[in-house]
Amino acid sequence: MLTVRYSGHLQFSVMSEPVISIPVATQVTRQRSLRQAGLMAAGLSMLMALTWLVDLDAAAQEYLQDALTNNLLIYATARTINAIISVIQSVEISISLGAGVAVHPGEALDPLNDLIERFSGFVLYGLAGLGLQQVVLTATSSLAAKILTSIAVVATCGAWLWRISLPAWLQRLLVLLIIVRFAFVVEVGLSWSLDRLYFEAQEKQALSSLDVARSRLQEVRNNYMQAMDDNGLFGGAWQTAKAIVGTDEEQGITDLAAGAIVQLIVIMLIKSVLLPLGFVWVLWRVLWWRG
Repeated sequence: MLTVRYSGHLQFSVMSEPVISIPVATQVTRQRSLRQAGLMAAGLSMLMALTWLVDLDAAAQEYLQDALTNNLLIYATARTINAIISVIQSVEISISLGAGVAVHPGEALDPLNDLIERFSGFVLYGLAGLGLQQVVLTATSSLAAKILTSIAVVATCGAWLWRISLPAWLQRLLVLLIIVRFAFVVEVGLSWSLDRLYFEAQEKQALSSLDVARSRLQEVRNNYMQAMDDNGLFGGAWQTAKAIVGTDEEQGITDLAAGAIVQLIVIMLIKSVLLPLGFVWVLWRVLWWRG
């Protein structure tokens, strides 16, 4: 600043104003904080919108209903095979050799029958798991859950923007409300994605193999009954025993059904047990991450 004074002669003086400098690091930190706040607000706004998105919940419910229907079809097929084998095993041939011997030709299919019975029990557990997921999804997509999630989103956003320090238990509660609202929807979405990529084709192939095994067993049963009508109980049962015991037909039916059952067990184990338990574990870890 230039100052001019006159007291008989001119006097010039130069005065410099102080310059305020802002460190570059402080500016970068402030910009980073603003960027994080913007991202946080955008993410919470997206969560708020997704909370009230009806199509998201409807799609998850539709997938679970389709999965439940498919598992019921698998269970019905397995029980039908079990019933056919039981009919074949129920016929007894009595041969009088001294004290007498009773022969059951259908006992050759007993290993397959045991596998079918165990598989049927496993399918029931899978059906129970899908039913439980439906109940949880219905609860998390209810109006009360949406209102609580919205409150949690607004509270979290306000605490972040105004730098309010919340107690640890309140932070966990807010995170719990938000995560529970979307955790099972995400889990169902992941299961749907795995179906589209791999499991759907494998499941159809396994179910088709079970249908083929059921048809072949049904054909054996019909031939069994027809042989007994034509040749009597002993003659018909003896012909059926020769057609089943130790033949390629028996081995082919057993291998076909066993392969399909193992394939279905792996698929149901991943979708009905491992994925839900994995998401519960992730939820637990997230909740106690700061603890």
